Amino acid sequence: MINSRFIFVGLLGVAGLLAVIKPATLLAQVRTEVSYQNSNGKMMVEVIVNNVKGHFLLDTGAPCALTYTFASKLGVTVQGGSVKVEDSNGNQTGTHICRVETLKLGDATFTDLQMVRLPKGQMIESFGVDGIIGYNLMKQGIVKFDGKKNLFTFTTYDKDLGIDYGYAIPLINDPYVTLLPVRLGKNSCDTVMFDSGARAFYEISVGCFDRLGEYNKDVRRLCHGEGILSLGVAGLEQKSMKYRLVVPDFKIGKRRFADVTSVTTNASFSRLGAEILYYGTVIIDYPAQVFYYIPHEPKKKLSLYQKDWDVTITVMDKSLCAGLVWSDSKSGLHGGERIVEINGIRYDQEIDLLQMSTKPLINLSGDKTEIGYIDERGIEMKTVIRRR
Repeated sequence: MINSRFIFVGLLGVAGLLAVIKPATLLAQVRTEVSYQNSNGKMMVEVIVNNVKGHFLLDTGAPCALTYTFASKLGVTVQGGSVKVEDSNGNQTGTHICRVETLKLGDATFTDLQMVRLPKGQMIESFGVDGIIGYNLMKQGIVKFDGKKNLFTFTTYDKDLGIDYGYAIPLINDPYVTLLPVRLGKNSCDTVMFDSGARAFYEISVGCFDRLGEYNKDVRRLCHGEGILSLGVAGLEQKSMKYRLVVPDFKIGKRRFADVTSVTTNASFSRLGAEILYYGTVIIDYPAQVFYYIPHEPKKKLSLYQKDWDVTITVMDKSLCAGLVWSDSKSGLHGGERIVEINGIRYDQEIDLLQMSTKPLINLSGDKTEIGYIDERGIEMKTVIRRR
């Protein structure tokens, strides 16, 4: 993929749902372990809803949801009118509330579960996703994400779960999403949402970025640019100003990381995504309001600096385009130019956004590559983009 951020980065936010989504009812005290498939940073599990098998995403940052097609297959009916929700980019989309009689996840059975029915024709369906296991289910117990084994655990008791209480982080009280504090250097902090439906290790919200200010020594600005980077359930995000930065000293509880790179997000909260599972196990005890981040290698010094291309390529109007040009780019591009050639391979044909998001159509290797683009005069030009 050309850019790790240009994928289906997230699902639904909580706007418009706080008063209507109710928790699930769990039958008996249970512990269940289910293997998940990790697909481009998304954790997919098999569930049975009203005796029909489906493939659902594990997403702590969203409510439980059904795609329109799967809801129709189940024959569920909606309750009331349309409800507006936000996706991971802050874009709004209309949904409806529905109810399922039973949802079976491994050995655990939930009953009378309210869910969001997503609108018809959402791109999420093309990814083979039938629905979402979200916060109104997970908050009925304790959950564990084991990235080494690709194993998700739901339980109502903590015995033999592998908790190391020395790594406890008190959650910030919120009735829906999972919020916790992280440290940025010696003098700064951020309130982040653990969002298992997002991929990136850390995405800083525009609100936190503005609060820290331009001259904050705990966060170093690398570059900026205006454009489009990501895709949410409501489609491509709106064009906006982005900042790329690095946090020299970043701490989740006791675990310290060096040189964590981040790009600002328009979401309501900063996010920790599924990439944190590469370096540790996450256990969330919702009844006790405690988050545990247990590192795989507690004493190993880890630098998470990631190089990034100075031009992000995306799909607009069925063509490859320069979606965002960072301010440190020497390519001469300004953003929005149609790209017709990469490394000698032509891209004159129409390109579907789904193809771009799910298949490696473009291979950018090394730290520089030559591209062909159409300039404002309609003339094809050549330039070089670089990874910095």
